Amino acid sequence: MKLKFRLLKFMVVISGATIGLLATAPARAQSVKIPHPAVGAWFGKADQLCASAATCQNVVLFMTPALGADYSFIGNDNLALGGPPFGPHTTAHGRWVPTSDISIVADYVFMLPGTTSPPTLSVLRFRWQATVTDFDTMEGYVNIIFGPNLPLVWDNLSASQFPPIPNEASTVLTPPINFYSDPAGCPSGPPACPLIFKFTIKRVQP
Repeated sequence: MKLKFRLLKFMVVISGATIGLLATAPARAQSVKIPHPAVGAWFGKADQLCASAATCQNVVLFMTPALGADYSFIGNDNLALGGPPFGPHTTAHGRWVPTSDISIVADYVFMLPGTTSPPTLSVLRFRWQATVTDFDTMEGYVNIIFGPNLPLVWDNLSASQFPPIPNEASTVLTPPINFYSDPAGCPSGPPACPLIFKFTIKRVQP
């Protein structure tokens, strides 16, 4: 009889512990932190900043960036649906790196039709400086750097050759030295200066 009582008591204790673990499982799952708060899928808006109204294009865009835990960056925006000078364009591809527990920089490029004849290719390089202000919000600045038009020239390659990258592509393949959050800091304007945008994005939750 005593043995049966002890077994029953043991089973009650185990059952209670199991229920307790199940009850705390969601809380534990919610407390698990992702590698960096910037990781995730985002949606938001960016507005162009201008040194003066006379030089402003008043560009606004909505964007859908995704920052991977492997530091990959993939993004798109509504300008991909439009015409020159920003569209139609390809999906943006690049990388991002953390600069603090809540801040990042990101660099990425996309392609769009060139503006010269015969046909050419234009490549834009973008650079972010951004901060996650809370779990659902990131704010920051974007510099857009226009590179020269790239010639669409076919190369008659020998068996030992591979296609050369044109010198005009060096602008988009080299990280920018300067970053601007205030157009007044680079008063000469594009192309010597980048276009400057300020953005807010919100996390896309499952």
